[in-house]
Amino acid sequence: MKIVLDANIFISSLFWGGNPRVVLERVINKSDELFITNEILAEIEEVLRRPKFHAGKNEIEYYIKSIEDIANKVVPEKITGKGSRDKTDNKYIECGIACNADYIISGDIHLLEITEFSGIEIITAKKYLEMVDGVKDQ
Repeated sequence: MKIVLDANIFISSLFWGGNPRVVLERVINKSDELFITNEILAEIEEVLRRPKFHAGKNEIEYYIKSIEDIANKVVPEKITGKGSRDKTDNKYIECGIACNADYIISGDIHLLEITEFSGIEIITAKKYLEMVDGVKDQ
């Protein structure tokens, strides 16, 4: 499957594991193809810099580099018209369109309320794993 992951999925996989980590492991094991943009990477880096994560510069650089190593980078075009109510989330939809993704996996209510955009389903990590593997909560 071609997938796009919201920054919250990356952050959750790093700090808390669970379903987000299982989704990321599917990418590492080449069960899924991950797509990303520079804008998504920038958001991940910005979130990791927040004091509550206590991530040092080297840790952040390592994590961003690791994502770049497993992901396919695309250059999206801006969407016009209706997208997410939170326009900062449109970067995920734009990435999904650019790579013709099957799914955008997110924990963000603004994205999840859309459910589908241009044929791309927007679902939680839990729902995605239940669908592809029959996996229940991790």
